[in-house]
Amino acid sequence: AGQTLRRLIVPVGVISALINTTPIVAMLIPAVKELQQTRGIPARQVLLPITHATTLAGSTTLVGTSSNLLIAGIAGNAGVEVGMYSFAIVALPVCLVGWAWLLIASPRAFTAADEAPDTDQDWRVELPVAPGAIGIGRRPSALGIASTQEYSLLAIRRGVEELEPDEPLAAGDVLVFESTEDGVAALWRSPRFGLSEQRLYAASIAPGERGTLGDLEAHGDVDVIAARSREPLQETAADAGDTVYLTCESPQALQEHSDIGLWQDAAGKAPQPARTWWALGILVAVILSASFGLARVEVAAFAGAVLMVLSGVLTPRAAVRALDWNVLFILAGSVGLGAIVVESGIAEVLSDAITTVSAGSLTAVVITLAVSTAVLTNITTNAAAASILTPIGLTLAAAFDIDPIVLLALIGTCISFTFINPFSHQSNLMVMQPGRYRMASFVKFGIPLVVVGLATAIGVSYLLVS
Repeated sequence: AGQTLRRLIVPVGVISALINTTPIVAMLIPAVKELQQTRGIPARQVLLPITHATTLAGSTTLVGTSSNLLIAGIAGNAGVEVGMYSFAIVALPVCLVGWAWLLIASPRAFTAADEAPDTDQDWRVELPVAPGAIGIGRRPSALGIASTQEYSLLAIRRGVEELEPDEPLAAGDVLVFESTEDGVAALWRSPRFGLSEQRLYAASIAPGERGTLGDLEAHGDVDVIAARSREPLQETAADAGDTVYLTCESPQALQEHSDIGLWQDAAGKAPQPARTWWALGILVAVILSASFGLARVEVAAFAGAVLMVLSGVLTPRAAVRALDWNVLFILAGSVGLGAIVVESGIAEVLSDAITTVSAGSLTAVVITLAVSTAVLTNITTNAAAASILTPIGLTLAAAFDIDPIVLLALIGTCISFTFINPFSHQSNLMVMQPGRYRMASFVKFGIPLVVVGLATAIGVSYLLVS
């Protein structure tokens, strides 16, 4: 697990600094689970540490986390311009020290989960290898698909010939697996097979006399890829009420199919590697535009989202569904809360209180602001913490005649210390079930990381303002 974490932490961290951390964690969960299946590396020992690593990295840039954007927005209204990498002066050293602590402490912090996963592989899966697939010419064992906890490769069917399961793959081959039901969707989502732009559906056979699953394919534009069977799918009986997994280009084909009763989307479209370059190109353009001041961050990001739709990387429906309206409303409300803190004089009162408690000591002010931020972000949302503390930081900077960017960077960095409470950050909740973590896991693992982060953030900030 330690070696896996060392290999993942830098590339994942770099990406987390450039895009929001939540989708990165969402992509990491199945990847880490696959490592557990193929190499026996417990997901429990990797998921939470790598999630905390992405959170630390996200605080280094303006676009890495929504709270940084919120801080920049509130500061902008006060006449303080925040650049793409303004927060890195504090966040980057904290991130590097935090990563070092994660690499040292993580291997000893968690033991493998007690519960064994379901290994009842009673599904037969038949997946074709499409032309241009990245798996062509490589052996299944090298691709990590020969045998896992969720599926095992039985044979490679090439025309009428059945080959051993470790022959190099060729276009047109059909890979025959025995699998758990979870393994069916996992295989479909794998980019190794170059599958076409179709969706995977779980469907039940309609009541009435039926023949075989081969007949099911003959009567409509569908392809059956999995069923509970030990026989070839073409020869498997299609009994009423049985569940099968099939692909088709549109739900209309299922609605019009007389032999299909109920159905639901099981895993969406297969990955489309050809569009990866479009997505990467647009992402790089957005980052460079914001980094060199060619466009404001919000303008560049919106233009990038539009290009994602126009280039076909996302459908308009998928783009709308990707919007997290809860987050948008929270951020909008937090901007209003920040304005209230300023206009009502609360920011000035609280900053005076901090100055009084600190006896006018700049060191004590930095410590108080950092600790207050870390505590508040673990008992409320990071958006609420940002909206309350940003005006206070600006007021303190004016009172002590120091660069406001330093205190804003301190606040933005400490807001990322959402390591103790699983409910303080969406990424924590996302990994809680796959990693089988408990509340105590977050407290035990998170408190030392918060202490290390605070010590580093306070030290760096003091050096910058003194």
